[in-house]
Formats: sequence, C-alpha cells, structure tokens
Amino acid sequence: MMKEKAMVSDALNTINSGMKTYTDMISQTENQLLRSTLQQMRNEAEQSQYELYTIAKNKNYYQPAGQASQNEINNLKSTFSSETGGAGSTGMSGMAGGNSGSSMSASIGSNQM
Repeated sequence: MMKEKAMVSDALNTINSGMKTYTDMISQTENQLLRSTLQQMRNEAEQSQYELYTIAKNKNYYQPAGQASQNEINNLKSTFSSETGGAGSTGMSGMAGGNSGSSMSASIGSNQM
C-alpha cells in the first residue's frame, strides 16, 4: 500500500507542475488559438488532478486542511488584489485550486498510515 501512496503522490506532483507550466505559457502566449489549446490542456490536467485527489482522499492517503473562514478568504482576496493591481478577485478560484493541489500532494507523503 505504501508503494501505491508514493505513486499517487508522484503523479499529483507531476500534474501540479504541469499545471503551473501551462499557466506560465498561457500568460505569455499571444496567439489566441494556441492560448485556447493550452487553456483546454490545463483544464484537463486540473480535472485529472481533482480525480486523483479524490482517490487519495478516499483511500486516506490525504487528510485535507480545515475549511477557511470567511475572514481568511477575505484577507487572501485583499492580499492578492493589492499585489496584482486589483486582478486578484478574478483569479482567486484558480489560485485556490492550485494551492489545494500543491498542499495536498505535499501532505500525502507526510501522512501517517
């Protein structure tokens, strides 16, 4: 079972890294067809990441962090809005998803079985 847990963790780390790469490429791509293709690929990677996350959670390979309070959410929005010149509110859902996956895959290896 430990081997499977390590494989799931490695797969999640690979997917998370790929999503970051897609995001970097999207932000630097002017060609709209290429941009759209990269966005679709990133969306598919996010779906795969979530499916793998669900499997890891159901097999108790991962214990999710507690729910954020509304105050914590508001503080995070405020921080990102000021850092990005006001664009943070439109990108928060993507950022939250990315953070969940990153912390999730990092947590898999440290959970006790």
